[in-house]
Amino acid sequence: MTDNAGQGAYADQIAEVIKGFVQVWTKFESMVHAELASSQGGREGIHAGTGPHSHADYGFFYRVSSSIAQRESLTMGELSAALSVPLSTATRIVDWLVANGYACRLPDRKDRRIVRVALTEEGRQLHQIVERFTRERVQQILACLREEEMAQLLALIRKVLVALREAAG
Repeated sequence: MTDNAGQGAYADQIAEVIKGFVQVWTKFESMVHAELASSQGGREGIHAGTGPHSHADYGFFYRVSSSIAQRESLTMGELSAALSVPLSTATRIVDWLVANGYACRLPDRKDRRIVRVALTEEGRQLHQIVERFTRERVQQILACLREEEMAQLLALIRKVLVALREAAG
């Protein structure tokens, strides 16, 4: 059996696994949102229902805040590219973040025509809370694997990630 034939034999099984992940992911996001909201005590965290993404606020916030946090601040164009959304969508996202106190717009030091986006202290704190919570949940989920299985899983996921990045251009 050639490599291509072997890959084809597994394609259907892999597609089924991916479908399973997609189906479970929505439930997982809802669970994460509910657990984070209740673990915040009196703190509101993400303001439910105040934006176009209120159904997945923590996941949405984490995706955006991770892009910003990696470089401290981004231009609107950089954020648009990082999120793979049109500039108009990035602008609406930033409007929502600013309106809820999670981000601020800053002038660029070198070119005043450029607007940069940075997380506020509240945005950084919430990003850290979601990141810590996510790490804890991932550790709980992956506890079913032995150490050597974990090493194999990571190596394979990294390999697939490289291929995904190449395919995405």
